[in-house]
Amino acid sequence: MFFSISGVGSLFLAGDPAQSVEQGTDFRFEEVRAVGYYVAGDRQHLIPDKPKIVNINFRSHAGILNCAGSFLDLLFEYFPGSAKQLKKDYGLFKGARPGVFHAVQVKQLSILLKTSLQGCVILTHDESASHWRDELNHPLVYGIREAKGLEFKSCIILNFFSDIPSSLQKPWRNLLLNREGSDFELKYPLVETHLKLIYTATTRCIEQLFFAETTSSIAGDAATRWLTTAKTSNDDTTQNTEAIATHNNVSDLENMMMTNDEWCIAGIDNADLASSSDIELEQALNYLERALYCFEKAQSSELEAKANTHLLSVQLRSKDITQDVSSPDKLNAIQSEVAQLTQALLKEDLLSECTKLLDYINPYLSTYTQQKLDEKIIKKIQT
Repeated sequence: MFFSISGVGSLFLAGDPAQSVEQGTDFRFEEVRAVGYYVAGDRQHLIPDKPKIVNINFRSHAGILNCAGSFLDLLFEYFPGSAKQLKKDYGLFKGARPGVFHAVQVKQLSILLKTSLQGCVILTHDESASHWRDELNHPLVYGIREAKGLEFKSCIILNFFSDIPSSLQKPWRNLLLNREGSDFELKYPLVETHLKLIYTATTRCIEQLFFAETTSSIAGDAATRWLTTAKTSNDDTTQNTEAIATHNNVSDLENMMMTNDEWCIAGIDNADLASSSDIELEQALNYLERALYCFEKAQSSELEAKANTHLLSVQLRSKDITQDVSSPDKLNAIQSEVAQLTQALLKEDLLSECTKLLDYINPYLSTYTQQKLDEKIIKKIQT
């Protein structure tokens, strides 16, 4: 139908086969190409290209992606035909591992959402979402299928394992503790959907992820053990010795948060990305806003000031001043602003951004000023 509506050579499709979570549906790029072959007929140039694989994740950090990758390992090991196995996503910076709240009281969780985790999104089985919205008196409760395609800064995946049907509690335990055989796929096909759901839920999160189980269950107890003892396998180059997640005490709020050093690392990674020469200005602004957020969390006034100076410069470069330069007064004001920012950038040792800012204003300067800037600043930066 899509091919017929859009024309064979005009269709662009993107997706993640491991997130086929709608009941009764499946998705494989091979099937899309097969339809293309059928519709195109003898017009070979209209057959869709083989998929291009994008595995750099711009949403989540490595701490979350390592966890998601571990669920994918289970999916591909026990359900090899469930989706095309692709290279795992990797993040652009390292962040905190997910936390696990085991047997947490609902009242404690509700207090946490009103204090330390304001704005945190709750993800749960779709049929339980309305119950938890009322129980926690928290509007930000989504069913996992409902949340597919969205992204949230902080997430709690709530009672995912304890709400699994009782008939699948032991199979899930055996799956997580590596006690099942090769016939698992035939005996428990519904677990494939569960694995895709938990993978989808995990990848909704940008920065801070928790698993919370309010009651003890066979699958939940096994999941807690697996998450806090199993090693991540998303790093192909080094031997990873960290567990997938950390066991958190809900009453000890300090242990639930990233340390100041971790926030600093995350902020520096984002600020470095903003300095890249091959990204759009809008992307650079997004990275710097995240860097500022991280430095604020780290309570690092020096790094916060540095990132803010960088952000001000990028914001100025993103403006179209073509109309303004026709007015001498406006041009003088812009030049004065650039001069002040240049001084601040040099003071913060942001030499690359300083060069970009001067390149931005250079066409609107006199020949004399251009020569002096090149002699006094640009050449010194280059050397």
